[in-house]
Amino acid sequence: MTAKSIQIAPVTPDQAEAFAGQIPGLIRATGPVSYDYQFGPGGSLLERMVAASWATAETLFASACTTLATEGDELLGLELGFEGPNFYRFKDNLVALAGDLIAQGVVTFDELKGLGDRAEAASYLNAHVPEGVYYLHALSTPEQHRGKGAGKRLLAAAIERARAAGHRELQLDVLADNPAVGFYQANGLRILAETRSPMLSRDHGFPSELRMAVTL
Repeated sequence: MTAKSIQIAPVTPDQAEAFAGQIPGLIRATGPVSYDYQFGPGGSLLERMVAASWATAETLFASACTTLATEGDELLGLELGFEGPNFYRFKDNLVALAGDLIAQGVVTFDELKGLGDRAEAASYLNAHVPEGVYYLHALSTPEQHRGKGAGKRLLAAAIERARAAGHRELQLDVLADNPAVGFYQANGLRILAETRSPMLSRDHGFPSELRMAVTL
């Protein structure tokens, strides 16, 4: 594998179907302590919710908002991002799927109630996402492909896409203990804010959350 052999492109319909099973794990890898707290250990609820969102445009984990790094038929990484304020609209759109998911037996009311309560508690770690920014919601590569350049290529493509769209900054949130902090700093991002929840840190092992950004 060489950097030139890695293809960076939006998700095609065939890829959306072929790679669907890998997406929840890649999402979880960006912040395991946060996703396990909100969705519960074991990953089952996360898998079901990400699967529903992956197939639905304008939701938090939609394939329509995702760029992939691939080599042939192999997935090397993903970048999921959108216009910053869409974070709130897409989150609401995901919540709006709840009735159908319960009716279809995909999730239970109690599961979604618990998820909503925990997500609300965790939301205070995230700084406000302002107008005029591209919000990088997730950047992730499978463990076996890390260090091969896919993540750097995905980040560079997101920065260029955000600049071309007229955004003033690219911003993201990352937990302070994530090795990706060093990767982002090495690629030009700086720390804007650090937020800590005493309850989540004390009871659930959360580190601080960092808002990082690069000016475009």
